[in-house]
Amino acid sequence: MRYPTPFFTRLSSAKVDSKRTFYHPELDALRFVAFLAVFMHHALPGDARVYLDKGLSPAVTEWLLAAKEAGAFGLDLFFALSAYLITELLLREYKNRGSFSVSAFYVRRALRIWPLYFTFLALTVFVVPTIIPAERFGPIYIISFALFFGNWVCAVMGIPFSVAGPLWSISVEEQFYIGWPLLLRFFGMSRIKQLAIAMLILAIVTRVLLAIIGVEHPGVWCNTIARLDPIALGALLAFSLNGRAPEIKKLGRVVMCMFAFGAWWLAAKFLGHDGPTSVATYGLSALASVVLLMAVLTTEALLLRVPPLSLVVYLGRISYGLYVFHLFALALVMQRAVALGFELRVLLAFLLTVTLAAISYRWLEQPFLKLKKRFSYRSPPDDGLDRSPRGRDVKSKFATS
Repeated sequence: MRYPTPFFTRLSSAKVDSKRTFYHPELDALRFVAFLAVFMHHALPGDARVYLDKGLSPAVTEWLLAAKEAGAFGLDLFFALSAYLITELLLREYKNRGSFSVSAFYVRRALRIWPLYFTFLALTVFVVPTIIPAERFGPIYIISFALFFGNWVCAVMGIPFSVAGPLWSISVEEQFYIGWPLLLRFFGMSRIKQLAIAMLILAIVTRVLLAIIGVEHPGVWCNTIARLDPIALGALLAFSLNGRAPEIKKLGRVVMCMFAFGAWWLAAKFLGHDGPTSVATYGLSALASVVLLMAVLTTEALLLRVPPLSLVVYLGRISYGLYVFHLFALALVMQRAVALGFELRVLLAFLLTVTLAAISYRWLEQPFLKLKKRFSYRSPPDDGLDRSPRGRDVKSKFATS
């Protein structure tokens, strides 16, 4: 007798071909969701009186403010996505050639991140203050952000009142990009699971210690070690799936998405960014982010290639630029378009963000992205051989028998 398979427990039998380009359009769509969450977190007012003056009840206002705060957890989704994709790509390269090039990986990451990042930092220092007089981005922030330890300065001194403030998270990403390949090279690819579990434990212990000594926000929020949960879970997901996509029924995907967004919402409503509850806050947000990642990951994303859904995929493809420019667009529009209603200003800021990101992607980022191909791993001829160390050992045994 055959029993029905639970809707969330199977993996697709169609394994991703490791010799083909790894691309999932649904992950670009998810990137846009992550950006949109962060955008709404920054765009929506945090003053309860704004909502009460519109006739909303105190209870509804509280939940709306919680939804606004929940948008900040879009960062965890970005972290989980990065960890999943980077680990997956390193695993694929390792499987095909038995190792991976750390230096080539660093160059590829630099070509992706640095051009827009340093261009925007330069604009923030030399141009933005002439447009937005309230801009405050002092020397300590300029130096630390330029050297990718800005998040640590933010953890100690607070996030600057600057359009570049959100870029502290790029420091976290860069620290992951630097450290993860070195850990995998030193401990071995087979130790990804153990390394991920160790990172989870380290993050929890760090938050416990920070809560005990009374570190306040953003001392936990911007602390790389305390925020390792989504990175660890994203890497663990890549290792567990091993190139496969989870085979989940549509109802299961809907339930998982509802759980993920609900977990973000409840965490924002009842838990904190610091103090004792923060021990659970970031773990719950990370779990929700990975559940959301699993819910959308599929081998069949053809609908996302059809307009207007393909627009969402495109917006996800330029999500790095969206994230970099969004606070500048919000600050500029809120300052210069005061005659417009609040809703129109938010819409205008969103459209300006998309315009700036599209220009950046086309004229600044793409030329460097094309250079990445020179440092990309080229798959060997498909001769049916497994080039991983284990595969080479098996081949040698047969050769000497």
